[in-house]
Amino acid sequence: FVAGVAAARLFILVAMVDAETRGPVLADSRLLALREDGGPFPLRYGCVLGYALYAALLFAATTLIGKFYYFFHNGGMLPVMLLVLLGAAIGKDPLTVWVFRSKPLLVLGRISYMQYLMQHVLQGWISKNFGWTDNGAIQAGFVPCLVLFSYCCQRWVERPYTEYQRWKQEK
Repeated sequence: FVAGVAAARLFILVAMVDAETRGPVLADSRLLALREDGGPFPLRYGCVLGYALYAALLFAATTLIGKFYYFFHNGGMLPVMLLVLLGAAIGKDPLTVWVFRSKPLLVLGRISYMQYLMQHVLQGWISKNFGWTDNGAIQAGFVPCLVLFSYCCQRWVERPYTEYQRWKQEK
């Protein structure tokens, strides 16, 4: 929790400006905007740097991580994850622009909550009708079926209902 508060404050101080004066953010700033240059270099390329550092720690230093397991488990990776989070929030990072804003990942992001809600429903239905424990083909096809089922639920149930609620609220 405290790390989230600190990350938000850091983001506001280094990556945002006062929208009216284009100067630094002050206590009396009413409206904020992203800096035109995107902030300092480590934050502009935070996703690439953060994931590279994460890969280096994960793959190249496996013996080091084994000795310091509790350090990494209890917050040692926090600076790396904050770098990824702030880099993605600024939106200038090439990984953010070209990968995270791609159509497939935007669709997966839109249906992610529906996947979370429907995973046990779909697995229960599949195991009741087709079996689960002895059928490797069913288990392998579960994730694509979940994505398709979640997309259909989001497209034909969640979105129309949300639009109806907005329409009803505007009336």
